[in-house]
Amino acid sequence: TGTEDATLIFVGVVASVIIMSSCFIIYKIFVSYSGFEIIPVAPMAPVSVLVVYPAETPAFQRSVVALVEFLQWHGGCKVAIDMWQQEKIAELGPLRWLAEQVKVADRVLIITPLVETSSFLPGHSTPTKNLPEHSIPAAAHDLYPLILRIVASHAKSATELAKFWVVQLHAQKGKKSRVLLPELQTCRTFCLMKDLNRLCKSLHAQRKVGKKILPLLFKPEIFYSRNSTAKLREAIKMLSAKKPGISDRMLNKDLC
Repeated sequence: TGTEDATLIFVGVVASVIIMSSCFIIYKIFVSYSGFEIIPVAPMAPVSVLVVYPAETPAFQRSVVALVEFLQWHGGCKVAIDMWQQEKIAELGPLRWLAEQVKVADRVLIITPLVETSSFLPGHSTPTKNLPEHSIPAAAHDLYPLILRIVASHAKSATELAKFWVVQLHAQKGKKSRVLLPELQTCRTFCLMKDLNRLCKSLHAQRKVGKKILPLLFKPEIFYSRNSTAKLREAIKMLSAKKPGISDRMLNKDLC
């Protein structure tokens, strides 16, 4: 009868929902005990991220490289950085290249080291004499002062300023973050390694997902294990622990 058919359909739908829910719960339990971090992402292109950093030491450069590689290969991001676009920068010039990259990027990550130095300030970007010339791209000395000016120009617009995030590199969880430059003090700030997972999730948090039930339950996700962060952890650990006696040549060998 019609009533029996309706009952069977209802029971079937309920059973399907229960089975799907059970599978989802089992999946989440399995992942929670597998040692993987999970980053929910929308079914679309990777997050476009521009990375800008000051010209510092080879140890700091090594940490920047490790972070960029992690975001590119494990964090679901498409990263733009001067090291990978040196020909384009030479063609357009640092200012035009930076302006174009800021415009198209979903997020701009401004990497800052733990200790404040005069090289961060506009007009003081001259390379340190004792550093190997090839360890840090020449454009890095120009791009950091330029990004500070761009951030300052957006200071009156909270919406525009929200695109710019500060990432501080240091491994000691209990140590206080250093005081930021005035241009960066109103930007959202993350401290690595402590905030790595929060940074990755935040990068994807604004990506829109459809309102249907299945996409909400089974959103595409990015998985990364502790092993995939090993190079980044080691680089930041060496950055925090580096003493003047450690050879910059040893740190420079892994730079891109």
